[in-house]
Amino acid sequence: MPRGLYVHIPFCHKKCHYCDFVITTDRSVPARERFLSAIEREIRFAREKYGRLNFDTLYFGGGTPSTLSIEEMARLIRMLRQAFNFRPSAEITCEMNPEDADEKKLRAWRDFGINRASLGAQSFDNTLLTVMGRSHDSEAITRAVIRLRDSGFQNINLDLIIKLPGQTIGILSETLDRLTALKPSHVSVYDLDVHEKTVFGHDRKKGRLKLPDEEIHFEMSRLVESKLAGAKLHRYELLNYARPGAESNHNLIYWHNQEYLGLGPGAFSYLEGVRFQFAENVLRYFRKIESHDWSPDVRDEISGEKKEIETLLTGLRLAEGIDLSRLTIIRERIEQKAAESGLFERENGTLRLSRRGRGLAETAFSILIGG
Repeated sequence: MPRGLYVHIPFCHKKCHYCDFVITTDRSVPARERFLSAIEREIRFAREKYGRLNFDTLYFGGGTPSTLSIEEMARLIRMLRQAFNFRPSAEITCEMNPEDADEKKLRAWRDFGINRASLGAQSFDNTLLTVMGRSHDSEAITRAVIRLRDSGFQNINLDLIIKLPGQTIGILSETLDRLTALKPSHVSVYDLDVHEKTVFGHDRKKGRLKLPDEEIHFEMSRLVESKLAGAKLHRYELLNYARPGAESNHNLIYWHNQEYLGLGPGAFSYLEGVRFQFAENVLRYFRKIESHDWSPDVRDEISGEKKEIETLLTGLRLAEGIDLSRLTIIRERIEQKAAESGLFERENGTLRLSRRGRGLAETAFSILIGG
């Protein structure tokens, strides 16, 4: 069964107005050295506890992994390869910001084995990029994609956010036209999620945040699906689109509820039936490792009915749906609720969301797992 490795690199140039991730804007040389020393100890601990694990995917997320220098990334990858085994054809993804895409760095990373780039585009409208607090403009996205291809990257994901303040159907349509013109192999679409401890969260509390209403949001979702389908990007998960064969293998591990190890501040792991988070923020991560405290901040045993519910909910996010034979404890009641709701389709032992169900996914999930 596939297994993935996630490495969280917390450094960012600045904090975007919607960001609720585990990051730090301290990108000084001492801060980066402290991180690399800490994660080296964490890698060593994981190797001692679990042995020389085999991985099918490696994903560098953040934060902004592309803020690391060539030498720092080389050092990190060397640590990982010394401790673990990676399948020869492993998918190795690195998240990047457009402004970090210089050709010398990109070519070096391709030489290190990184074969998939995930670019934080978010929008092609410069006004919205400013509203979000992004540090790049739309032309930087285009330049970054060109440089990625010139450096040997063929598997390129572009992130896109919808339901932004001030975003209209017309603005989104133009963004989608510019995005599809770049011919990415994968697109991840995110609905804006407003968190309390962010600039957007503060604006909402003050009554200054005006978001598109539900009707416009629904139209946006339909427009995204239509435009991307027209560009030969098929929807294989609720919010993810890909050309055939370019689906994210790493994310499929999550959606199939399979095992993964997470390293770095804020990262979650799911191994041997236990989901855990070592440290919830950057400072705590450093302090725990430097004091040799290896107890997780969060620990949750996932077994029995709980595991089946998670398998159900993650599997239903996929266009292929969930093979009901994977469910033995909850199958009967799930089949009954699904039949009564009208939001699901069943075919050859597989349950999936109907077209209407995809538009009401959260409602559909609640129906299945409600009392």
